[in-house]
Amino acid sequence: MNLESVIAGFEEDGYALIPDLLSAEQLARLRAVTDDIAASANPDEGDTAVIDFEEAKPGRSRPIQRIKKPHRVDPFYMELASHPAILQVVERLIGPSIRLNHSKINMKSADGGAALEWHQDWAFAPHTNMSTCVASVMIDDADADNGAMQVLAGSHRGPLIEHHDEDGYFVGVIAPDAPEMDLSTVKMLSGPAGTVAFHHPLTIHGSGTNRSGRQRRILFLEYAASDAFPLFYPVDWPEYDSRIVKGAPTSCVRVEPNPIKLPFPSRAGSSIYKVQVTAKKRYFAEVG
Repeated sequence: MNLESVIAGFEEDGYALIPDLLSAEQLARLRAVTDDIAASANPDEGDTAVIDFEEAKPGRSRPIQRIKKPHRVDPFYMELASHPAILQVVERLIGPSIRLNHSKINMKSADGGAALEWHQDWAFAPHTNMSTCVASVMIDDADADNGAMQVLAGSHRGPLIEHHDEDGYFVGVIAPDAPEMDLSTVKMLSGPAGTVAFHHPLTIHGSGTNRSGRQRRILFLEYAASDAFPLFYPVDWPEYDSRIVKGAPTSCVRVEPNPIKLPFPSRAGSSIYKVQVTAKKRYFAEVG
């Protein structure tokens, strides 16, 4: 990995893509741990504190859509969040004291796993400063056919685009006809399993429906500087501090004059999948 090239690309385009950042052994363990959690899920029980399911396709059981907060489910995910090569990049992007802000595994099942519409993470997760970023760890090979992530290069320069509908409800979607949307800048974040992509909180991104016979799973590790305080959820301080993966915790908060619009009110809670369904204008729902 040429770190200087990675950082320069991120600063220019709002994302960076690093193939084979995980070793074969780390990838094998990531897959095994994820498979074990998935195998324990029972679609007949419906959504749980750990698992969200998609709606069932005809003749099939409900596939898993998301593993929620996997760092609380198995310690391996917290171990992976402290991966030296990942933190080497994150430190250059947001500073030396780093908290794992959140984690999730989005799972696109074969032959129809759901799309995620264009959005900016900052609309879902504003903090007192914008020293945040996401590392997306590809558990499977990702390409256009199975719903790889797509980004609009350069969109990290802003602005924060509207994610509420005309009635004032948060829908978590940027309307495809919004004047700020320049689809000529789309880049596909394709790569083999073990690739890690990094993106800025204002980078516009989304992903299409999985049209292939292969599943597509991505572990999202969301990081924030330790002095970036979340503005949208309550904090259990001991648990909050337990997610420091580099540097020291702090109760000092750095406040910057960034654009903020909270993800409220919502008709469908905080799940991006559920809230996006309420949007009237969607891009991937039309093009796949």
